[in-house]
Amino acid sequence: MIKLTSEMSKRTPNSYFYIKGQKTEKFLHDLAVKTFLTDWCYLNPKLPDGKELCDLLVVFDEIAIIWQIKNLKIHKDGRYKKSEVEKNLRQLLGARRELFELKSPIKLVNPRRGEEQFDPTLIKEVYLLSVLFGRGEDMFSFAETLKNNIIHVLNKKITTVLLKELDTISDFILYFKAKEELFQKGKELIIFGGEEELLAYYLMSNRTFAKLEQSDNVLITEGSWGHLQSKPEYKAKKKADEVSYGWDSIINRAHEGSFKYEVVARELARPNRFQRRYLSKVFLDAHIRSHNDKEKDLFRRMLSFEGVTYCFLFQDDPEPRKKRRAMLGTICLIARGRFLENHKVLGIATEKKLRPKCSYDFCLLDFPVWSKKNQEIVEELQKETGIFVNPEIGRVKEDEYPKN
Repeated sequence: MIKLTSEMSKRTPNSYFYIKGQKTEKFLHDLAVKTFLTDWCYLNPKLPDGKELCDLLVVFDEIAIIWQIKNLKIHKDGRYKKSEVEKNLRQLLGARRELFELKSPIKLVNPRRGEEQFDPTLIKEVYLLSVLFGRGEDMFSFAETLKNNIIHVLNKKITTVLLKELDTISDFILYFKAKEELFQKGKELIIFGGEEELLAYYLMSNRTFAKLEQSDNVLITEGSWGHLQSKPEYKAKKKADEVSYGWDSIINRAHEGSFKYEVVARELARPNRFQRRYLSKVFLDAHIRSHNDKEKDLFRRMLSFEGVTYCFLFQDDPEPRKKRRAMLGTICLIARGRFLENHKVLGIATEKKLRPKCSYDFCLLDFPVWSKKNQEIVEELQKETGIFVNPEIGRVKEDEYPKN
């Protein structure tokens, strides 16, 4: 059973609902920014005529998430008014139509990236999310199909849970993709206790609904979410994930250079929470080693992970840091020739010593085709510089749910 409360106001009805709507949108936006980060969240995008397209639009790479939020009252029968729910669903379809069928020229405004034109040709995946705030219904559909479009119906509680639990673009989208695949198979799914019970099943089943697809009728009882949260390995995961938010801060720092760094930030943001934990641990370990090193003026670390080569450089270099940037570009180029299977190389450079405030430089190389000539140039460069000629090879094992 889902039970939510809302505060009353002494304001006039119109003023009350307007202010309440603004607070609702801000609540969602603040949560979304923590999950998707500032650069890819657009609050209240407008149509060319000035009308609102939707309450929130998230655009990341080839993915668009359209959000529509509505404060609804429960009627005497314990249900929302059907016409009000359907209006929210139709608004989502209208936004999708404006973006991808009519291709209306939509200008997106972001506090970090400024104003830019939305390009529908870049989008390959679209997700529609209807968020119903206010006191919730005892029973409601967690997804609806309207004109062959799946619309996910969420309340305040599950919206909060999802954005906090699946707090990277990769984790969030993987869940909704799996949910849509299950829904499309026509399974009759009954959940007691809210969608967080479905989320718990998903997480405890290695992030898949594959077992549910084997049954025609599925009943998920209340208590799974609470059981998951009480498990020692779940608590250990949350503790272990704390270091991963250092990677989130690096993503945010990627934009301090110029607009072109959005491409770098996007690559940094692709890893999920577990992957960010691993990358953060490697980066922090290398920085601590660099800090304690008394012999060299720089420290390097190279890592091949999930199809990308990462290069970490720790070197002190006063502004404008030309020397450090040049060195970062060099080691990234050499790294491309070192791991031939990875066509992308992502480099991060910062000061050699750990300090409260530090600067960052970034480098992104993408060579889908690597020629024999490219390799010869890199090998010659290695001979001249001695960079990564005999690298120390390390192996690190990391469990998403650590055991005691």
